[in-house]
Amino acid sequence: MEKLRCQNCGLDISPEALKYVVEIRSFADFDGYIDEDSSEGIEDGINTFLDAMEDMDIAKVDEDISKDLILILCKKCRDNFMDDPLQTGFQSRQGDNFKPILH
Repeated sequence: MEKLRCQNCGLDISPEALKYVVEIRSFADFDGYIDEDSSEGIEDGINTFLDAMEDMDIAKVDEDISKDLILILCKKCRDNFMDDPLQTGFQSRQGDNFKPILH
C-alpha cells in the first residue's frame, strides 16, 4: 500500500489517522452583460469568437473555463489553509455573516 502524505507539509499520514480532503473548484463567471452598443454586433461577435475557437487547443479551453484541485491535508495544514487559504496573511471570512456574491 502506498504511503499517504500531507500534500502541503509532507507528513506521513497513517491509515487510521484523521486526514482532510480539500476540494477547490475555479470556473469562469459570466455576469450576463453583453455590450449591445459595441461597433461589432452580437451575432458578429459570436461568430468572431467561434472562429477564434477553431484554432484553440480544446484541453486549454476546458482548463480556462473550469479547473478542479483536490488536496489531502493533515489537520494542522487544513486548519492553516482554512484560516488563510490564499496565504495573504489575512484571516479568511467565514460563517453565517459572510455571504459571497458571484455576480
